Amino acid sequence: MALVHEAAEIVEVSEDLEISYRPQKSFAVKSECSEANVEEELGKTLATEGNIVDLEDPDEVIKVYEIADNYCIARMIENIDRSLFEGRKNQERPFSSPISLDPVLARVLVNLSKVSAGDSVLDPFCGTGGILIESGLCGVDIHGLDVQQEMVEGTRENLETYGIIGYDIRQGEISEVDEIFDQGFDAIITDLPYGQASRKEGEPVEKFIEVAPELADKVVFMSDQKSLNGLEPEFSVYVHKNLTRYIYLID
Repeated sequence: MALVHEAAEIVEVSEDLEISYRPQKSFAVKSECSEANVEEELGKTLATEGNIVDLEDPDEVIKVYEIADNYCIARMIENIDRSLFEGRKNQERPFSSPISLDPVLARVLVNLSKVSAGDSVLDPFCGTGGILIESGLCGVDIHGLDVQQEMVEGTRENLETYGIIGYDIRQGEISEVDEIFDQGFDAIITDLPYGQASRKEGEPVEKFIEVAPELADKVVFMSDQKSLNGLEPEFSVYVHKNLTRYIYLID
């Protein structure tokens, strides 16, 4: 997923290149898609009287990514040193678990939520804190929940390792969020339990689908299920031959 090589703000996801977003200044389009002529076609769509295509020194770079059957249009902010993600991988953290989410994928979920510094985020299945680490590094006000006290303590340790302070990580279940935190959130971002963990957490997962939209303005979550309670995923992520993860977005 090429999104993780740059810091980019996703401006639109569409089945075609007829999008509403328009750059305010000069721009260039760079495509990561397999099909030809994407740059030319999107360039024509974006061009207006108030801006021009400038391939040499554009004020804005628009990136196009192909994810599942959609085009993901993003405005590039800055290049990211991918080695920084390596230092946050599961094996580099003081507290780890075999099923911890890769930091690259965790950052993609955070980006999809479109949260900004100062916004509040909840991960109700925080595990070892991968999503909360990436959220915290973006300046987000982070809250985490896990049924296991070991995970709660481990997440706190991991957050402090990466210099993240001001967090609120507690033990509890998704059904108790209102009582535990007594607040709403700008976004809920989580990786739902899957495999054996999913079978153990069956009821909480169902409860999450029910209550999450009531707790946050935006919900971004990942699952190994291709369909959940009538919801359909926006993106799919191939992990290996026995596992594909699906990304769901609820506004």
